[in-house]
Amino acid sequence: MTAAAHAAPAAAGRRRRLPPRFLPAPTVAETPRYTKIVATIGPASEDHLPEMIDAGLSVARLNFSHGTAEEHRRRMRKIRAASADRMTPVAVLADLPGPKMRTGTFPEGSIQLGVGQEVRLRPGSHEALPGEVNINVDDLLEAVHPGHRILLADGQVLLEATAVEAGAIVGTVVRAGPVGNRKGVHLPDSDVHYELPTAEDCELIQLARELGVDMLGISFVGKSSELEEIRGLAPGLQLVSKIERKSALHNLDEILGATDGVMVARGDLGVELDLEQLPLVQKEILQRSVRAGVFTITATEMLESMIEAGRPTRAEVTDVANAVLDGTDAVMLSAETAVGKHPIGAVSTMAKVAMAAESSEIYQRRPRLAAGAERGFFSRATAMAAVHVANAVGVDRIVCFSETGNTVRLLSRFCPSAEIIALSPRPDTVRKMSVLAHVRPILFRREENLDAMIDTAADLLQARGIVAMGDRVVFVAGIPVGIARSTNILKLHRIGEDARFT
Repeated sequence: MTAAAHAAPAAAGRRRRLPPRFLPAPTVAETPRYTKIVATIGPASEDHLPEMIDAGLSVARLNFSHGTAEEHRRRMRKIRAASADRMTPVAVLADLPGPKMRTGTFPEGSIQLGVGQEVRLRPGSHEALPGEVNINVDDLLEAVHPGHRILLADGQVLLEATAVEAGAIVGTVVRAGPVGNRKGVHLPDSDVHYELPTAEDCELIQLARELGVDMLGISFVGKSSELEEIRGLAPGLQLVSKIERKSALHNLDEILGATDGVMVARGDLGVELDLEQLPLVQKEILQRSVRAGVFTITATEMLESMIEAGRPTRAEVTDVANAVLDGTDAVMLSAETAVGKHPIGAVSTMAKVAMAAESSEIYQRRPRLAAGAERGFFSRATAMAAVHVANAVGVDRIVCFSETGNTVRLLSRFCPSAEIIALSPRPDTVRKMSVLAHVRPILFRREENLDAMIDTAADLLQARGIVAMGDRVVFVAGIPVGIARSTNILKLHRIGEDARFT
């Protein structure tokens, strides 16, 4: 958030330059990194936030499945303070736990299941009898049928249902292993009834609103009606649907129509699907999301080895690069920064890998928004034209004035080669745009007319070293100034020239 943004005087009629005392020292222009980095904030990282922002952090994630309300409040204060100190907008994503299917308990804390062993599975979360496993799913007996898969211990142990008895499902162990108390359960073939949001989610949504977070991560999404209910409880917050269930894949189009962003949550998704399907499903989710105009985050085990090691594996580096080449807006770190030994190094490594992938010709062929049925709307048509002009004449910067961030999202989805400088007078809009690829959001004071806004923006960007005298940029704006969803102006402009239209 720049001091110059707040201090820029209103310009009327003829051009007014920013007074020297309001200009930050010019910086050396650097190659921008287009892919954003989401990092989970926990005990290992909450005291290293300024350094993580310097390394490339754009979105800070609070995992509401862990930690107390007071811990989240403390971390939120530190995130906002570090963002202000570094004069860099950082969005905050609060990740809701959602419903969790888990085993009950065992007399000795766990059981060992062997291949071919017959096990009886009963609804409930109490202590199991010998040869039994309890699962906290009320409609277990109605939802699971012979032939369905039952995955225990977060997918480590696999059973196949063979029969339904009075009060129990009979399952045969296909993949052996230990099962401990309250371990995760997946029923990928069964239509399980659940409530979303849960009572716990509703309480945490209120906490998220109290903290002033920017985005909510919605776990266990299966249909659009769930998102509509949550949006009613969290007005103004962006919703990020975590695609982690087979039902979410089946209903992906309707979810994309109701959400602001999606997270390719490869942890649970990799349990529900056969592992060999996961890379192709990731590509499909990213492609369909971009073409629907929805932003994307790719998550889970991206640099998992850096929880302990100071250097990632070659496979992890390839994984991050492939997500970037597939067109993801952001890549996410979980335990690597929440509890890992190298939180700053993990962010820095991810940034370097992303920049290397972005330099590839393959990156220019990533999926993009199609013209679509909405092409008649001015904002969509203007955004598409701006990207086409910027690509055609080799412009490096598209500068967009935005109240809500909607036009900036469209510009990003059309995948320009240029960087998008997004200027908004609203701090919440600036933060929410931090997740979008190719977008550098900056807080910018609204001027009284478009001429003044263009002149003041040119001065500010020149002072910050983003553009130089004589550079060509594409300006995207709306008339009348300050009205949301009024984008209707595209101007090819040379820095230093008078911006007056008359």
